[in-house]
Amino acid sequence: MKKFFIFIIFIAIFFNHKVDVQANAEDVQTITYAKALSSCNLYKTKELNNSLDDILFQIPETYFVIVLEMTNENCFKVQYDRYIGYVDSSTVVISTFTPIVKTLDNITFDIKSTSGTQIWSRPTTNSDIQTTVGAGTKNIKYIAYTYGSVPSGGESNIWFYVYYTPITNSTNVYEGYIYSENTTNLSEIIANSESNPEVISDDNNGEKLLFVSAGLKTIIITIITIPIILFFAIILYKIIQKLKNSTNKHKNSNLLSEKDFKENENNKNFLEMEKYKNMKLLKNKNHEQNFGDFNDDELL
Repeated sequence: MKKFFIFIIFIAIFFNHKVDVQANAEDVQTITYAKALSSCNLYKTKELNNSLDDILFQIPETYFVIVLEMTNENCFKVQYDRYIGYVDSSTVVISTFTPIVKTLDNITFDIKSTSGTQIWSRPTTNSDIQTTVGAGTKNIKYIAYTYGSVPSGGESNIWFYVYYTPITNSTNVYEGYIYSENTTNLSEIIANSESNPEVISDDNNGEKLLFVSAGLKTIIITIITIPIILFFAIILYKIIQKLKNSTNKHKNSNLLSEKDFKENENNKNFLEMEKYKNMKLLKNKNHEQNFGDFNDDELL
């Protein structure tokens, strides 16, 4: 029993060590993520110049970038989706976990049916036209927005950065800016509620959400797994003991039966011998008696 439990504890310790090693290996390969705060511009250069030429778009708030390089204390080189650029380090929070939903996705919009529009190389009409998009065009992929100039007759300075593939020619792909007032039916954009374990945030129902880091998940899994292993080990030990006792009982029963058989055989042989002796004595006695009677008659 003691040896058995020592073996099980050794297995549990080995399993725990294996999990820790795997966790450490994952930590070595872990990608550093950072969560975008409000007004997190993705710049084309590390000078972080607030101009139409240097800002690609604003990274959607609450979503994540991959930190490729900490250029300096004020600037990180990052990747959002497939776009690489630079961010002001004060506009992101380094993540201590790997987010499940990293980027804003599956967001689309349509072009108003009243008139077509253009995709521009910069968020201003004083730039190059990439292509023209017809009125009523649907399901244009939305990446993010940025601030640009207000076109003639417009009121807003918001432009959408888009990824567009014409249905009539799917081999052509266009990326650039569409003026927001020419669009409609933008999909609902929901904030990403994932956060660092030490940061508690409210969800839409006002309930508190606590996200667990990978290291803490490993500890929790280990704590849960070891008692389960011990539980099944105890059950297995009891089953083995029960089978062992049943086997011993059956073996003892067979030994007892064999012993009884031998004793019965011995008793039977003893009774046969006694019977044989008694019969022999009786025969001898009868013989002596007959012999004695014969001698008396001869004498007469």
